[in-house]
Amino acid sequence: MGALWVSDPRAATVYRIDLDGKVTVVADVPSRPFGLGFLPDGDLLVASMTQRLILNLRGAKATIHADLADAAVGYLRDMAVARDGNAYVTSFDADAAGPDCFASARVLLATPDGKIRSVAENMAHPNGLAITSTHEVLVAETLGNRVLAFQIGNDGALLHRRVFANFERMSPVGICADSEGAVWAAAARQPLFVRVLQGGRVTHRVHVPGRQAVACQLGGRDGRTLFCLTVAADLGDYPNRQQTARVETTFVDVPGAASSIRLAEIAPH
Repeated sequence: MGALWVSDPRAATVYRIDLDGKVTVVADVPSRPFGLGFLPDGDLLVASMTQRLILNLRGAKATIHADLADAAVGYLRDMAVARDGNAYVTSFDADAAGPDCFASARVLLATPDGKIRSVAENMAHPNGLAITSTHEVLVAETLGNRVLAFQIGNDGALLHRRVFANFERMSPVGICADSEGAVWAAAARQPLFVRVLQGGRVTHRVHVPGRQAVACQLGGRDGRTLFCLTVAADLGDYPNRQQTARVETTFVDVPGAASSIRLAEIAPH
């Protein structure tokens, strides 16, 4: 696609950022856009947080791709679209605590023919999603301090749940996968992005002093650019709606699971 697609829920806007840094407004989404993904035909999907809809942003007007209101508990969060057009979306009640924190959390599946169902539950605030080159779904379980992995079944179901990696003193938020099966993860409320192998060994660290890591994605012309989404370390600016989010880049050795950048989210926590 040759560009980074970014959602900003606080500004209710989806942006396109080309590789030269030019920023274009793609759409205004008053119901707070969050996760993004592309259908096989290239149509852009966006998860509408508060309406609990998946919107199709083809053309000048958004249309409803899938209505998840009856299946979601709390707001919609991140989204990843598989190569067959199945869209996976995380949902949880951010105000829930204790057992309710787990009870409300789920990963929802919206199939291309409009069917909606829950395919994974009992998680502690599932935020980031990624789909690997081996056709697995990875889920950043933020309050569980780990990334979960699922195999994708023939009908889109998530099967054989396992722990991909546990984290010490770190809560993963936005994640992406590279071509070797490792995961890059943003450390919630820390100035840090890490590359983690299955089992939990950290191979690389990217520090962003004075910032907080939010999400990351691999892409660029050769797939080796790591796009790091960050916000100011002092969250006190948010009540005044000051814009502190930005995208920073660094180059890495292993390319992403896809050859070009497709999506990421600006979603301050």
